[in-house]
Amino acid sequence: MRKLSRHERFIGPAAELAERGIVPEALLGAIAAALRFTDPADAEAAELAQILASSSPADATARITGLAPEHPLFAAVSTLVEERQAEGAKAPA
Repeated sequence: MRKLSRHERFIGPAAELAERGIVPEALLGAIAAALRFTDPADAEAAELAQILASSSPADATARITGLAPEHPLFAAVSTLVEERQAEGAKAPA
């Protein structure tokens, strides 16, 4: 969760690039990987899983990243969140 927050490792630099009109492809790949991280013993991973399981893509994106819907990075990250949620829905119980 911390690494996906607004001013941290992934979202911070990706947001800056998006604000400059640059699509942060590599950072989006890293964000997608971070969204797939699971570890029941990790409190932040458990919180991420709970948010992904119980929120719409837009709400989850805002809660996880702190990005506003009008931010130029929001739509790309929201798509990644939606894809992750779809993966989770298909995972065996």
